Amino acid sequence: MREQGSIHDLEDYLQTRNFAALDGLRAVAVFLVFGFHFGGPKWDKFSGWLGVHAFFVLSGFLITTLLLRERDATGTVSLKAFYIRRAARILPLYLLVYLLVLGLSFVAQGAVWEQMKAATPYYLTLLNELAEFAPLQMTWTLGVEWKYYLLWPAVFALFGSTCASRFGTAACGLALLAAIWMTGSHPSWFSPWNYLGMLVGSMVAIAMHSRRTFGWIRIFMTQAAALAVALALVAVHRKSLAISTWIGQPQLIAIYVVLVGMLLPSLIANTWLRRVLSSRFLLFVGRRSYAMYLVQYLAAQAVIGMSPATVAGPLMLFASFGVALVASDFLYRRFEKPITDWGQQRARAAGQQACALPAATGGAASA
Repeated sequence: MREQGSIHDLEDYLQTRNFAALDGLRAVAVFLVFGFHFGGPKWDKFSGWLGVHAFFVLSGFLITTLLLRERDATGTVSLKAFYIRRAARILPLYLLVYLLVLGLSFVAQGAVWEQMKAATPYYLTLLNELAEFAPLQMTWTLGVEWKYYLLWPAVFALFGSTCASRFGTAACGLALLAAIWMTGSHPSWFSPWNYLGMLVGSMVAIAMHSRRTFGWIRIFMTQAAALAVALALVAVHRKSLAISTWIGQPQLIAIYVVLVGMLLPSLIANTWLRRVLSSRFLLFVGRRSYAMYLVQYLAAQAVIGMSPATVAGPLMLFASFGVALVASDFLYRRFEKPITDWGQQRARAAGQQACALPAATGGAASA
């Protein structure tokens, strides 16, 4: 296996282990989320809330690429190894931050403590998206992703033995989401469009894994395509309010995740955009983006504690981002990465050959 270099054909792609630019995309996405939460009215025009859906696309792409390469290497898919890796990657850091926020809420008492008490049953069962407003409200994305992790790998293991069956399975999932969505037959707590990004990412991974469909994808691996799709994404971010008013927010999300899916091949090919997103700083941020996402409100509270007059705006945004980055670097080095490595070892020790697989990396498949 090799680190990412120039990818000219399917063999190069299958032998590439590390897609660094995907970490860079995660860095951009997490900054957009910070901008939405802390940037104030002037940052509203960037519609940073869409960044969470970029995370979803990346998650679907990465976990499906892992599953595809595992099936090629071993002839099967080990759900046990998959869940060991996912649990080690997501749960320990999440629970650590949850306990910290719970403790701080207890000390503060008042409304924040009541909110945390009410939300705790949901937070501890990864039904985060069902909880009412509470200090860890942004973890609703973990609830959505975890459900996809529970369902998609099992379905893939059962029906993903050939390229045709993989596309058929993904198409059936897409049709089911569309049917639930269009008929409005879903309960108020279930938003089918939140799962669309992960399914789009999974479909891109399937398309890039087959010789025939990889040829179709090559059109998106050019310099021109990288520029066109990147400009389209910028336009969607800037005009999202108008687009949402015109066609509805779920439809806006659908357009956005399709564009992010179209962008992924250019981040794997040797394009200018891949080189930009593979810069050292963006890689540094991207690899700590999960921790940054979890501690963002703690970082903002720390900024307010140091400067009580600080309100939402550029100062709050960049100060919170900086505090979160420092804290996340510590968590990444001392807690997150060691436990993730331990999870890989446990999966290997269980006889699943997890660490020997040509797995795709480049941004963890998490929130």
